[in-house]
Amino acid sequence: MARLAEYLADLAVILGETKSVHLLEIEEGSTALVHQVEHEAIPKVRGRVGAVRRGEAPEPAQNSYRRVNKLLREDNAKAVLRELKQGPRILEFPGTAEAEDVYPSVNQYGSVSGVVLRVGGTGDQIPVLMESEGAQIAGCHTKRDTAKALAHHLFESVRLSGQGYWMRDSEGDWVLKHFRIDAFEPLESGTLSTALAELRNVASDWEDGVYEDLEAMRHGRSADGSD
Repeated sequence: MARLAEYLADLAVILGETKSVHLLEIEEGSTALVHQVEHEAIPKVRGRVGAVRRGEAPEPAQNSYRRVNKLLREDNAKAVLRELKQGPRILEFPGTAEAEDVYPSVNQYGSVSGVVLRVGGTGDQIPVLMESEGAQIAGCHTKRDTAKALAHHLFESVRLSGQGYWMRDSEGDWVLKHFRIDAFEPLESGTLSTALAELRNVASDWEDGVYEDLEAMRHGRSADGSD
């Protein structure tokens, strides 16, 4: 059901006119999603689908088209959109029939920063679940002693150091597949005001007024007081 919901969400973006397009049924056998388009919306839906086919649709629709193809490749399938049940094909989703771009993987020593969500498991390598920029990062593992120390920083920001294996997906985004944690360090989460206060306590040869300029920038105004 969750996978089907992903397809439906992207298909709704591709078709557009969400208030006028309705899912009627899901036929048995090879999954067939039967939609009904209200009469007055048919020309707009036809135009939008045609634009997607030509690669000229708005970016959200083109992104949804690419995501559907990615889902189909993962499910080892392909699909087609017809205006009528036995009518002509108006949009192809090649899925597995489409050659996926192959990007070289990267296996190197690096770092990963984020919030520790979970530490725990069995075996010599303990799984660690992280969160970074709103996305969860799985595939991180470490030795028991490091995991024990890391558990004391649950729901805190840390920087992990170790050997990582990254791959690029069909959208060109880097995805971390595996990361062996060798060490970590807590990250400070202080405010900019705290950082400025600390800077004032550091002896330096910065020009007079530099701190005032930074404060002005923080509040969205220029150093002379204008917006």
